[in-house]
Amino acid sequence: PTYSYRCLLQTESKYFHLDSSCQLLTRLSLKQICPLNYTLKLEIVFPQNTTIYELIIELRYKNSFQFNIKNDQSIITLPFYCNNHNEINIENKKYEISIGNAHILLNEDHEEKLCQFEKNPYRIKLKENEFYENFLQTKPISSCSATNYLLASSNSKRNFEYFTLNSSTGYLSLIRPLDYESITTWKLVIQGHDKASIPFYTYVIIDVDDINDCPPLLSWNFPLQTIEILNNTDAFNIEIAVHESKVEQNNVIIANLIASDLDTSSNIDDQIKFQLTINSTDSLPFEIHGPFADSTFVLSTNHKLDRELQDKYIFNLILTDNGQPKLSSYYELSIYILDDNDNSPIFDKSIYYVDIQENNFINTTLIQVSANDSDLDDNGRVTYELNDINNKYVTIDSQTGIIRTKMQYDFEQFKHFTFNVTAMDHPKKGQQFKTTATVSVHIINQNDNIPKVS
Repeated sequence: PTYSYRCLLQTESKYFHLDSSCQLLTRLSLKQICPLNYTLKLEIVFPQNTTIYELIIELRYKNSFQFNIKNDQSIITLPFYCNNHNEINIENKKYEISIGNAHILLNEDHEEKLCQFEKNPYRIKLKENEFYENFLQTKPISSCSATNYLLASSNSKRNFEYFTLNSSTGYLSLIRPLDYESITTWKLVIQGHDKASIPFYTYVIIDVDDINDCPPLLSWNFPLQTIEILNNTDAFNIEIAVHESKVEQNNVIIANLIASDLDTSSNIDDQIKFQLTINSTDSLPFEIHGPFADSTFVLSTNHKLDRELQDKYIFNLILTDNGQPKLSSYYELSIYILDDNDNSPIFDKSIYYVDIQENNFINTTLIQVSANDSDLDDNGRVTYELNDINNKYVTIDSQTGIIRTKMQYDFEQFKHFTFNVTAMDHPKKGQQFKTTATVSVHIINQNDNIPKVS
């Protein structure tokens, strides 16, 4: 017959099964069900919708039959009646229930011995990344014969993507290789049918055997009070920055590194171990400590970092596991040293000597002093000033360091004078540094006076 609906059990039951005409049949004699309380999840699929019902099998010691539909027809209670000797009332062994337009027959299976598989469950181990064909045969016990086999509809979608079952022989094969790192254990529901088209079921459990096919991985943890992360969108190319004032001492932690591996070891005495090394031919002011607890490393400094000596370090880290064969992953770490105002301006001379003839013009250039600061930007920007702002002899350009005469010098009035010049930097924060130099001016005499007779 053709039905406008289908009936499915959401989970397979070893006590009951549904046939194609929505008959709910027992797998055991009704006598064997006493004393059993059981709940089935029944799915009725209509063309317009799907409804799920709970069938609660209750055993009662009464001699009357009734069934109840509760909770908006979502729970159906089917009472079986057992006598005091745990024998079921056989007269009530066949019931018909109407749910909407669907009719469900609850009937005792007349065959005492239903077909079953040789094993329940089957269990097998397969290596990942390999193809297997006909790796396991599921077959019934010798007392019955199956007409066909299939993967039960209760299997997950993924099961159908990875496994195929020969409907005639019951052999299982792989459609694609298994991956331990994705799923470690598979569970399949195999359905067979006997000559009367009554289904019977078994489980196949497949344990995936891991091989060393995944390189180890590093996760980075930076102390944010010290390190500024510039780029970590690419886990294999990391860019960070640190202010030189934060790394003025040895053993400053740059990063905590945690190694992991999707592969595992089946031998408890051969736990996964890692080796982390710096790959560089240059001598670097960094070193790696560890591993701690087999998988944690610490990258720290072993010398003071000075931007004025080197402003950038780029090197590779190599992480290697202990598998067979050994696998490695490579990481590039770029460390930029950020400038701090840790240098004072330095004059090119500590004392400047200048000779100038008397009777000079006012605003004549006397000398240009110069100081350099190896810091960057405002930290290294130098301006100048006279220590004595009331100096009557000279003026100074604060930006260029050019010193000019402020008056006309007269050898007969003074032959020599000195003054101090200060160079200073201009950090936006932190301490400002100043340096002082001395300028010594010698006045050269000219023949500018008439002799006098006394």
